[in-house]
Amino acid sequence: MALAPDVTEIVFALSAGDRLMAVPATANYPEEARRLPHIDPDNVESIVAHRPDLVLATTAGNDPRIVGRLSALGVRTFTVDPTSLKRVAESFLLLSDLLGVPTSGRELERNFSSRVARARERAAALPPGTGLYVVWWQPLMVAGPGTFHHDVLAVAGVANLAPAGAGRYPRINPELLLDPRLDTLVVPDEAEMRAAFSRLAQDAIGRRLTSDAVAVLWLAADPASRPGPRLVEALEQLVELRSRAVRSGALPSSAPASTPTHPRPGKPTL
Repeated sequence: MALAPDVTEIVFALSAGDRLMAVPATANYPEEARRLPHIDPDNVESIVAHRPDLVLATTAGNDPRIVGRLSALGVRTFTVDPTSLKRVAESFLLLSDLLGVPTSGRELERNFSSRVARARERAAALPPGTGLYVVWWQPLMVAGPGTFHHDVLAVAGVANLAPAGAGRYPRINPELLLDPRLDTLVVPDEAEMRAAFSRLAQDAIGRRLTSDAVAVLWLAADPASRPGPRLVEALEQLVELRSRAVRSGALPSSAPASTPTHPRPGKPTL
């Protein structure tokens, strides 16, 4: 049994999806996952009722108290900790060993890691950026250090402005969006996020984001929000969007000599 959509995707990518008896309702990929029975990952009774031999969880979205209660009840559990792209790749190996399909795990890890390396090489040819990964607009929540989102930014050549020591996904003062160093915002492309962005655009801070000062890059939401095999697709998309932004003038074609104090010309959203 899987308690999160990213773990579900890993199991299917390892060609072991036929072993899953239930998944959360949010597990909508691949298509076969949609047809499995649903469990509430925050309801111990719902989980135990299925009598699973093994429960797979993740620190990226599951409540550790639920996992602890399951363990206390004698339910065999295993939790992956995908706090970086490297750890995401390592989770493929860990789960494949656990499920007895190590060859599949090695193939998945090699493919993922090689694509990350290629994206890193391509990003290295772009001018460095400074930005934020926005998890929610109001209140403003961003990805901080120690998250796979932070790592995606770093590999794509974007230095994270999120404050260190404030937690993995802290709420921050919206005035950080006025920081003159900020040139890139990376956002999961969801209807709610688009609507919130439109509302935000009505105030002074939001108007800066819709000006030519900041490039707002929208990533396909599911790959960008799930630390599984498709996360590399989000990384590749981010590098491509940054490349387009440089070509269009929304991002500088070379590193500035000093911290910019005026907006740069160009198209802000992609």
